[in-house]
Amino acid sequence: MKKVLGFMIPFTLQHIICCGALLFFLISSGLLLKFSQEGQNRIYLLPALFFAAFLIFLYFYYGRCCKQKGHKTFLDHGILLLIYLLISFVVGIIFMIYVFIPSWIPGYQGGPLLP
Repeated sequence: MKKVLGFMIPFTLQHIICCGALLFFLISSGLLLKFSQEGQNRIYLLPALFFAAFLIFLYFYYGRCCKQKGHKTFLDHGILLLIYLLISFVVGIIFMIYVFIPSWIPGYQGGPLLP
């Protein structure tokens, strides 16, 4: 049950943010056009993947250090949760910019999405 909730809560929150208020903000501010262009150019894809890999390494490394220590303090739990949330956010942003937006609106040149 713990693994199911650990997967479903970030997944659901990412979709609520992505499909709700964030989408309206991106369209109205013109950032959706910039993200669409970045999704086609892929300039920052490799650095973003390296950053995500570093966060994953840091998460497992810190978890191993806590296991070697024999216990986790409240601070350790907080740090691991923060790193997990950062991983979820970074991977979600990478997916949104480089997979979802280019496949959902290919060739987007700005303006409202609905007539």
